[in-house]
Amino acid sequence: MEYFSNHSSSNATCSCDTNLYVQITGSILFVMVWPFVVLDMKWFPLGRPAAALVGAAFMVLFQIVSQSDVYAIQGHQDNLQTVFLLVGMMMLSYYYDREGILRVLMLKIFGKNKPFQSIIWKVCLMSAILSAFITNDAACLVVTPLILTEFIKQKRDRWELLPLCLGIATSANIGSAATIFGNPQNAFIASTARVSLLEFFIAELPAAILGLIINVVLIYLFMLIRMKMRKEEGNHLNSEAQSSRIAARSRNTSIASEREATVQSYEDPQVRNESLTLSISGEHEATAMSYDQSGNGATHFNTSAINRSTSMLVQLQQSSGEALPEDVQVNDSVNNDDEDKAPAEKTRFQIIRRKIFLVWLVFVTLLMVVLLAIPNQIADFNLGCIPLAASIFTMLMDTILNRKYAYDVMVKIDWTVILMFMGLFVWLRGFQNTCFPKHLLSIHGFEHLAPHMNLNTIEGVLLFSVFVIIGSNIFSNVPLVILIVGRISDLCDDCGPLGGLLLAWISTIAGNFTLIGSVANLIVAEKARSSAEYRISFLGYFIFGFPSTLLILYACLPVVYFMGKLAAKI
Repeated sequence: MEYFSNHSSSNATCSCDTNLYVQITGSILFVMVWPFVVLDMKWFPLGRPAAALVGAAFMVLFQIVSQSDVYAIQGHQDNLQTVFLLVGMMMLSYYYDREGILRVLMLKIFGKNKPFQSIIWKVCLMSAILSAFITNDAACLVVTPLILTEFIKQKRDRWELLPLCLGIATSANIGSAATIFGNPQNAFIASTARVSLLEFFIAELPAAILGLIINVVLIYLFMLIRMKMRKEEGNHLNSEAQSSRIAARSRNTSIASEREATVQSYEDPQVRNESLTLSISGEHEATAMSYDQSGNGATHFNTSAINRSTSMLVQLQQSSGEALPEDVQVNDSVNNDDEDKAPAEKTRFQIIRRKIFLVWLVFVTLLMVVLLAIPNQIADFNLGCIPLAASIFTMLMDTILNRKYAYDVMVKIDWTVILMFMGLFVWLRGFQNTCFPKHLLSIHGFEHLAPHMNLNTIEGVLLFSVFVIIGSNIFSNVPLVILIVGRISDLCDDCGPLGGLLLAWISTIAGNFTLIGSVANLIVAEKARSSAEYRISFLGYFIFGFPSTLLILYACLPVVYFMGKLAAKI
């Protein structure tokens, strides 16, 4: 997970003498709520956002977190940065969707009736590239709803949804490992461990490219296995379905015979004329009654209904060569008031203003990427303030050029995601107040294993990777990175940026291990539920996430190791 709770060592101020009540009660509350945040409980459909809020409320109710601390937690810089980033990218994604910038790309990816095999690798590539420039969380916020919306429009098979969502989430995490600004822990490692932008690119970019290729291949294999299982299930159900079709065919035969009898009776001209005449007379009488009661013929006189009925009768009589009844007259001058008028064409000035807004949208997006790419040593462009500022000024330009209400974009913000994070901040801070994470990681964890995690040996690197994977998925990767990044230098002598590069790669790819391993995973899961009404279960994700994470991480770890040593010599 990323961003969860407070991520500065100054805020992790739990002392070892925390009272026993806080330790026991906080741990119990954490364990009680954890399954509802992680698992998809169909028998108790609370949902992840609500579960996070309930966990936060319990932490406050039982005084694990004080009421005043709630405001301090929500107002902490790192947590507000998360909220600003999410809100800003949600607003920008609305404009991307409305103006069709990414929709063109969606059409090129999906096309018309393209096989899923030719779609998934393009989705993975786009998710990885965007993540490398605008962070993995922001990329998932933008890409997931657009892809799923196009998926629903084309009415594709819903069995494709799971590999599609897995491709978006896992590729976003892999792509974010390629750059310093791909995710928060990379930026923190680069600034703390003194890793330059060039060193990061040299070591991490080749590993990310190789990892993305492996990930696409694994998704293909996962898809083929699912197709085989689906085919076997289909063969098993064929016998049952065949008996059902036989029963349905007999019912359809009886219904068809009844319909044929009805059609034959209606073909009698006398019966048809009488039924239509009665229907039209009824409409005339109902309209006249409405006219008499209201006294306002302009409002209640339904001429369009009379005209439709009369025209129907005229066509039937002309087709049969028979005369109209005397009490039915056709008024050709009556126009159909219910017909919608064709929309007026946009003026030339409106088209010019829209083009100017499109240019602005592209410009502000590129500017945002450039500013976020500048290292903190040169200028401090905040990961949360820049996207939020970009969305605010875009909203202003939309009002000036297109005369659009800002309310339209504000209602598109997915507040369930925002509330989920606000609940997670407080809930996980309550767990940190028990001192269990800090005690385990700082004392009995890292310090105990540090002598055996020598990064100059293969055994030390493997043990270090296992420690980071487990710690990242239990306590989240950002707090783990903050706790140990200052001690990386103790794991090797004169290894330069190697320790920071290894930590960045392992902690980022470890996010693919479980559904809660990364915020990007949770965002994709929530967007799948809201956009496609599809639930990604913890087990469904883990079946793919567990083997793919281990294979990608350890297949690319030698690349990071040797390229990191090469970068240190440059």
